[in-house]
Amino acid sequence: MNAFNKKPVSTRKISASASAVDDEVKNKKARREKKVVYIEIDDEVTTVYDRIKPLKMKNIYLVVPKRAVLFQSIVNLKILKRKGEDLEKNIYIITNDQNGTHLARKIGLTVYDKLEGHEHPSLVSGRFAEDMQNITPLKASVNTLEEEAPTRRNEKKFSISDLMHRGNKKGFSIMPKNNGKPSPKQIMKDKKKDEKGKLVLIAPNKQALVSLVIVSLIILLTITYIALPGATVALTPKSNILTTTVNVTLADIEANRAELDTHPLREIPSYQMTKKIEKVITYQSTGKDFKGSNSRGVITVINDSNNAWPLVAKTRFQSSEGLIFRAEQAITVPAAKDGKPGTTEVSVVADPTDAYGQVIGERGNIKPMKFFLPGLSPENQKKLTAENKADFTGGKTDVIKLISQEDLDAARKKMIDDLKASAQPELQTMVKERNESQKTNLVLLTGNDAIQVSEPQIIIPGNLQGQKLESFEVKGQVVATGTAYSKDELLEILKTELKLKKNPEKRLTYIDEDSFTYRITENDKAGKKIKITSTIKGIEEYEISPEKENGERLIRKIKEHIISKKIDEAEAYIQNLPEIDKVHIESWPAWAPTLPGLPDNIKVEVKKAEK
Repeated sequence: MNAFNKKPVSTRKISASASAVDDEVKNKKARREKKVVYIEIDDEVTTVYDRIKPLKMKNIYLVVPKRAVLFQSIVNLKILKRKGEDLEKNIYIITNDQNGTHLARKIGLTVYDKLEGHEHPSLVSGRFAEDMQNITPLKASVNTLEEEAPTRRNEKKFSISDLMHRGNKKGFSIMPKNNGKPSPKQIMKDKKKDEKGKLVLIAPNKQALVSLVIVSLIILLTITYIALPGATVALTPKSNILTTTVNVTLADIEANRAELDTHPLREIPSYQMTKKIEKVITYQSTGKDFKGSNSRGVITVINDSNNAWPLVAKTRFQSSEGLIFRAEQAITVPAAKDGKPGTTEVSVVADPTDAYGQVIGERGNIKPMKFFLPGLSPENQKKLTAENKADFTGGKTDVIKLISQEDLDAARKKMIDDLKASAQPELQTMVKERNESQKTNLVLLTGNDAIQVSEPQIIIPGNLQGQKLESFEVKGQVVATGTAYSKDELLEILKTELKLKKNPEKRLTYIDEDSFTYRITENDKAGKKIKITSTIKGIEEYEISPEKENGERLIRKIKEHIISKKIDEAEAYIQNLPEIDKVHIESWPAWAPTLPGLPDNIKVEVKKAEK
């Protein structure tokens, strides 16, 4: 029989830099994450901030429509950019609004004019600059594998015959000779050994040895079954949500210092925060003085109905891009006949502006395309259509912007709205700076009438109406006043009330600080006190810990009722107890049909209730 020795295989060594490479790969993937957010035309900057704040992506692309409120002030974009930096996000603007593009680039925001295109990176299916970075796959260049093949022993192999013959040597005997009877020579050797005081080993009877082992096992199993059975009872206490509502007064620390020094119940100090907000916005003029020329051409009108269709002069024909062309004279389009539509041609001239208020000019020099009649119902638009078979020519763009009275009114309103909208963010920034400098945990009170704003002061240069300017500046200022309070002090009051409200037989296991809410119920401006109704939630569960009196009593009661019972009966009994939510029993040995008869052999474990 061959014997082999096999050396153990060495474990593979992993380079210490592998983890760092994996982290770098994850970071590169994280940088490529992006989110496209579509902004409504009337979304304020606070609305946009609320939408991007919860996003986890680092790169945020805002698709902003033309004439959006967000572009009516450079302050909006400055606030948005600063908030994006606070959130550690990169903000990009996607728009065709010339004013928005001008303002965004002015403050350093990257602007794209479309989602797809050759001149700008694709935001949906294209590749970003980060995608161009190559990520080198982790190479196991430092891995090693040492493995050796089994080697053959050099020792001499022995056969069974050799082993039997070695029985004649001193100290080694495999099987007796002479049918189990010692030879006279062997008797003399044993006798000499006895005379020298050496120990003589006599092989025991095999059958007696087996019987002894079997009897011992039976006795051991019997003792184990009778005296050593055990069980573990896992209990999950029943829990429920506990809610408490407390009225707390926020008293201005300067006006009510003497009262606050007495530490009145449910009253904490508040701090007045005052901020003078000044803004300057650049408003783009919308008035236009068109000096160019309009393009002209011939349109073929197609009638698929069974009736002749008269059209008056100046009838509008509109392209899919919003270009408007008007018929120069009245026409009548013949009815369809023999399955063929009636057609007629009419000369048209482009309007100064398109359907979106933008100057047409040289954009009216179009190639052949389809038109619809916007003045007809959707059903009739399918029956009467038009197309041009030759290019339109003659369009020229020459527009001079001027300031209208509507621009002045809109700029004033925009400044007032911006000042009021920035009051809360500016005060919150002020509170944050105070917390950082004084190591406090103040928060700004918000809600009905929580923040007061003075009458805005708007300054617009005079004699601007009618001036041929592309934009003009508007200045404004306002004083915002708010109230800050210590969130830690308020939460401490709520937690104390929550503990007092709990059931005496239960314990409070969890307080959900994120569930904290409040509303302003009273604002005493003369006394500088604000009363709020605040709410917080927690979880309470029955106290069944063996270290507590109630828990020790319940566990003793459970043990007394379940000893020697079947497992399913014991679980049913415990499950019906009002203090228990879940129960699970494991017994030892596993095949035992009943629980132990001794209470000390039953172990009780208490599991935590799920939140």
